Parts: sequence; structure tokens; C-alpha cells
Amino acid sequence: MFENSYILIAIISILIILSYIYSAISLKTKIPSVLLLIITGIVARFGLSYFGYELPKTTTILEIFGIIGLILIVLEGTLELKLAKDKLKLIGKSFFSALVILVVTALLIASGIKLIYNDFTFRVCFVNAIPMAVISSAIAIPSVGHFLESKKEFIIYESIFSDILGILLFNIVVENSSISFSSASWIFVDFFIVIAVSVAFTAFLILFIDKAKTNIKFFLLISILILLYGFGKMVHLSSLLLILIFGLLINNIDIIGKERIKKYVDYENINISINQFKVIINESAFLIRTFFFFIFGFSLHLAILLNFKIIITGIIIVLILYGVRYLYLKYFTRRNLFPELYVAPRGLITILLFYSIPEEFSIGIISEGVLFFVILVTSLIMMMGLVKKKYKIPEMEIYVGNEKIK
Repeated sequence: MFENSYILIAIISILIILSYIYSAISLKTKIPSVLLLIITGIVARFGLSYFGYELPKTTTILEIFGIIGLILIVLEGTLELKLAKDKLKLIGKSFFSALVILVVTALLIASGIKLIYNDFTFRVCFVNAIPMAVISSAIAIPSVGHFLESKKEFIIYESIFSDILGILLFNIVVENSSISFSSASWIFVDFFIVIAVSVAFTAFLILFIDKAKTNIKFFLLISILILLYGFGKMVHLSSLLLILIFGLLINNIDIIGKERIKKYVDYENINISINQFKVIINESAFLIRTFFFFIFGFSLHLAILLNFKIIITGIIIVLILYGVRYLYLKYFTRRNLFPELYVAPRGLITILLFYSIPEEFSIGIISEGVLFFVILVTSLIMMMGLVKKKYKIPEMEIYVGNEKIK
């Protein structure tokens, strides 16, 4: 079966069609489309096993799709965000929400692991806890498109910050046996380098788009962005921050001033190209997300969910996740709890960090079974929250020239 190219092409095409259908179902039922993709992968695995086909190993493929998907999904989210002075307070709240909830959740989960595995150091337990503490922007961002603007922006910023801070915290704890002045100093150097590279690359992209004569340019820019991300990870920089800053700069070039921009490039042409770039990013993120969550479902063994220890461990982790989130949102941000309380799914980053845990830190309590249980339950909780809190989708405004016709 896997040797027949036409069958593989047909399977890939059917999967993409199903993913579009799942997105439509998600809009109507609020069932996360990624959950349907995971279930599809599980069903596909059962089907192939039943007919006696040997199943390929998917860990490496899953990691590749996960990294590319993370870049595109974060970029997709930031390309929707507009910066303004009146939004600085919202950005600050979402940042501290992501930071405090991440750290406190990871500390509590690590403390629970330490009670069970007393022979291991707290650092080892903390490394295993961090993946569970990170909110998945890959699931959260596509699920909030119909929210009120302020709520949507809070969740987009919070989930992206959670991804960035989660990866940064994970790398710091893995690479440093203790936090010293030098390691703390490196964090500031890291941020300065990433911001400088982001600004330089944004300027390059704008000039390139304006001067390039060929129509084939956007995937070249995406490839350079992925290359920068990969290089940054190899030298232990906060590469995801680069994606965040780049997306914000591209989507907010008006801050520089139209007249200043017009001195160097064709402003109208740049705006048209940026809109085209957004479409390509959205389509690409959809495609990569489809394959990632299908392959993740395909790689799962459902028998592991029958393990009582896995279920109890998963329930305890979920209770910690939402307990910390409830207390912080209620008493510190003082936000309306609905639907923000519900939108805290675990997904792509959790999976990536789980597979990135070094062998010397792997202690077995956080298994694929616990991983799938937490992803499944947090997705279902988000689904129930979205169904409970309905929002009216605003009508689109259509213009012909300067005249509004709807």
C-alpha cells in the first residue's frame, strides 16, 4: 500500500478534504477540528492494523511537522494583531497571565511528581512538568476567531506568550543545573539579539517584496524564516520570539508612518503583498496542522488509556491546570472568566517538548498516555466552554471604492 504512489496521493487528498470539513463542523459545533484529526489518525491506525499493514515509525516526521507548524501558526496569529497604545495594557495582562500560570502550574505538577518519585531531583521533575503547563496556540488561536475582539486578542497573545515562555523555560532548566548571573544575563542578550534580527529581517522582507520582479517570493521568505528559526534554536536563542516580533512588525508597518515608508518603497504594493502573504501563511498553517495532528493520532496506542495510573495522573494534572488558571483569572486579572477559563488546551508545543525531554530527564510518569489524556480532556473542556458561551459573529462590511454597501 505505502509503495503505491497513487494510493498515497489519494490518502493525502482525502485527509485535506476531511480537514476542511472538520473546520466547517468546528464552526457549527465548537468541536476542535484538531481533535477530529487526532481521532481520524487513531481510526486510520486501527484500520491499517486490521488489514495487516506494517505501520511506519512517525516520531521524526511528527517533530518536523510540529516545528514547521509551530512557526506558521504563531505567525498566523500575530499577523492578525494590531498594535496601539490602548492595547499595551491588554498585552501586559496576557504576558503576565501566561508567565505566572506557566510557572505556578509547572511548579505544582513538578511537586506532585516529586512526591511520587522521591528519588529524582526537583529539576528532573520540573523538566517533565513544563510541557504540560504550556497552552497550545495551535489549538487556541483557530478556535477564537468568532470571539469579541478584546477576548480574542487576549487569548492569542496569552497562548503565543505561553509557547515562547514555555520553550524558553524548558531550555533554561535543561541546560542549567542552577540559575546563575551568567545564565540570567544570557536571557537579556538572547532577547536583544532576537529583536535585532527580527527588525533586520522585516526590513529585508519589505524591500525584497517591493523590488522582486518574480511572482515566486513568499515561500522563499518562509524558508528563510524557518532557517533563521532553526539556526536560532541551534545556538539556544528564543527563536519563537523572532516569529512573534516579525509578525507584529509586518502587520503594523503603519506605525512607522506612511510618508516615511513611501520614501523607500511603494506603500500600496507592500500592503497588497502583505495581504497575499497572510493568505499563504493561513493556508500553509492549515495544511501543516492537518498533517501534524493526524500523524499524532496515528502514532497513539489507545490501549495505554486503559491504564488506571495514567488516568489518575491525567486527572490530577488537569485539575492543577484549571485550578491555577481559575484563581489567576479571578483574583489577579479580574477578567470575566468565560470563555477565557476554558480556552487553555494542550497540544502541539506540549507534544514537541515531551519528545524533546533528554533521556537523562525521562522518568516515565509523563507518558504518551498521559499526554494524550491531557490533550483530549483540555480540548473537550474548551469545546464545552465554546458551546456554553456563544458570540454573535459581526457582519462583514463590504466597500466599493469609499462607499459601504453592507
